[in-house]
Amino acid sequence: MRRMTIIRTITILAILFPYTLCAQSGAQTRALYFSFFYAPPPTGVMKAAPVYQGFARSDDRGESWSNLGWLTSAVSGFAVDANSPNRIVLASDYGVLASLNGGTDWKLISEWNMPPVLVVRLRGAEIWAATARGVFVSSDHGGQWTARSVGLPQPDGSYVSDIQFTSDALIAATADGVFRSTDAGKSWFRSGLNGEAVFRLVVHPGNASIIAAINQEKGVWVSTDGGRLWDDRSATLPSKRVKCAAFDPRSDGAILVGTVDMGVMRSADLGRKWELSSGGLTNFNITSLLFDPDMPDRVYAGAENGSFISNNRGKTWQAFSVRLGYVSAMEMH
Repeated sequence: MRRMTIIRTITILAILFPYTLCAQSGAQTRALYFSFFYAPPPTGVMKAAPVYQGFARSDDRGESWSNLGWLTSAVSGFAVDANSPNRIVLASDYGVLASLNGGTDWKLISEWNMPPVLVVRLRGAEIWAATARGVFVSSDHGGQWTARSVGLPQPDGSYVSDIQFTSDALIAATADGVFRSTDAGKSWFRSGLNGEAVFRLVVHPGNASIIAAINQEKGVWVSTDGGRLWDDRSATLPSKRVKCAAFDPRSDGAILVGTVDMGVMRSADLGRKWELSSGGLTNFNITSLLFDPDMPDRVYAGAENGSFISNNRGKTWQAFSVRLGYVSAMEMH
C-alpha cells in the first residue's frame, strides 16, 4: 500500500513538474512593451529613464529595457503581432511605422498624406489605423492603404480615437459616439452613445461581449452585448475624468479605471460600485493599465510621468522600474 502511494505521488509530480516548467518558461520569454511621449527633464535634473525615443521593450518584466524607438519621442499607440512578435507597428503623428525584426529597424509604411494616427490594430495581414480623419486599412502589411470612413460622422466627427474587433464586427470610438461595421469597415452605422466624445474602447480579454467605453470628462460606459447597448457606470465614480481601463482576465465583473486626478478605481461588478484603489501611487494621472497574462495578480499602470506596479490585482501600488514620460500604451506578448 505504501509503495503504491509513493508511485502515485511520483506519477503526479511527473505530470505537474513539466507543466510548472512550461508555465515559468512562458512567463520568462514574454516581452513587455511601453509606448510613451517623452519630454526631457528641466536643465540640471538627472535623467531617470534609459530610453527616450517613444517605444521600449523589456524581456525581464522591467528589470532592464531596450530602446526600440524610431526617431520620434512621441508614440501614441502600437500593436505587436501575437503570432509573430518581431512584427510591430507604431502609431504616430508621422503615420504608421513598421518593424519586422522586433524594433531594430523601422520603416514608414503609410502614405505621405496619412492624418495623425492615434491607434493601430493588427488582424492577420491587415493593419487598421484610427486617425484624426477617419479609419484607414491596409490588407498587405502596409503596401497600400484604403480609407474606410463611409458612414462615420462628417466633418468634425471624423476624428476616430480608437478601433476594436468584436466577435462579429468592428467598432470605432469617435467624437460623436460609437460606430459599428459588419463589412470590414466599408460602411459604418451608429452603435450608441450619440453625441459623446468616446476616447477609448476596451474589450474584455476573455469575453468579447463585454466592452468599456471611456469619455475623459464623463466617465465610463459598459456594454455586455458587444457594443450595441451601453450602461452608464459613472454615477458612483469619485472622479469622472477617466483615461483608461482594464478588465481583470479572471473575472467578467472586475474592472480597473485610471483617472486624471485620483489615480485608480476598482469595481467588482462592472462599475455599479467603485472603490478608490490608489495606495502607493505618487502620480495620480493614470494613462494606461495592463494585467499581466502570466501573473494575473500583477497589474502595470502607466502615468503622466512614470509607471507603477501592483501585485494584488490593483489594490495597492509601488513605483516601477523606469520613468518614461507620458505612457500612452502597454502590451505584453
